[in-house]
Amino acid sequence: MRIGFDLGGTKMLAAVLDDDRSVVARNKNRTEGGDNDHIFAQIVATVDGALGKAGASRGDLESVGIAVPGPIDAATGTILYTPNLGIRNFPLAERLGHELGCHIYLENDVNAGLWGEYVAGCARGRRHVVGIFPGTGIGGGLILDGHLYRGKGGAAGEIGHITVQSDGRRCGCGNHGCLETVASKTAIARDLAILAMNGQSPVLAEAGATDIRLVKSGLIKKALDAGDPGVAEVVDQAARFLGIGMAAMVNTFDPEMIVLGGGLVEKLGSRFTDIAEATMRERAMQRLVTGVEVVEAQLGDDAVVVGAADLAEAH
Repeated sequence: MRIGFDLGGTKMLAAVLDDDRSVVARNKNRTEGGDNDHIFAQIVATVDGALGKAGASRGDLESVGIAVPGPIDAATGTILYTPNLGIRNFPLAERLGHELGCHIYLENDVNAGLWGEYVAGCARGRRHVVGIFPGTGIGGGLILDGHLYRGKGGAAGEIGHITVQSDGRRCGCGNHGCLETVASKTAIARDLAILAMNGQSPVLAEAGATDIRLVKSGLIKKALDAGDPGVAEVVDQAARFLGIGMAAMVNTFDPEMIVLGGGLVEKLGSRFTDIAEATMRERAMQRLVTGVEVVEAQLGDDAVVVGAADLAEAH
């Protein structure tokens, strides 16, 4: 029996998978934060809860794959840093392995999600795949010749930090004009909050969305559906910038497929992805972009847990 685990900044999800990579039981808990020991206790409780729902026990476990939102040392199973959880230099694999009595494997959450789509979702049967996931930032993952590509230090796929405006806004990484600054949900929310503040979007203003934290993907879709032209302008511009980033990926890696995912893509759907794809096809080298498929991720929240569990079994 295998478990895939998604360690998120706001929630933890443990899923028990069968041999066909189908989820047979899930257990989701709110991430309460705290020090390493407190978070470890939450992870163990969430795993035990999933086992209980599956009618199983720790003795049935063969492996657990943990997807982590931040840099890791996969060789030692150490979480180096998680921006939203405050975990630093935590040897989770060793400690959890002792607790549960099984093999533990750590992977970056974006890599795990793309791998899940590769083995059980929209990218099955492909060998060269780029994954781009606009959210708070822009996560990226690479599968090259059927293998997850991590780079020399395990951090390959930082697609959100491609420079698309040399004199653009400052990014959280310290650079200026990164793709994240113009195409992430955070970038969209920042511009929409200004519209709400200026009274240029009735839907956003009614929702009190002058606070960027209130501009969720669902609210953006609601404003678009209401025909708000200012909101449409902001969203369409972000989609075009995303397409520029996609074109760079096509020119660099010559993929068969680009997978777009995350909550923003799920909510906005083809309205967002069609513009991004059209821009990609205008800007990428024509001999490379011909035949590239652009698809929306298929598995939702399950992509990460399926990918993490599969990678744990393979390693």
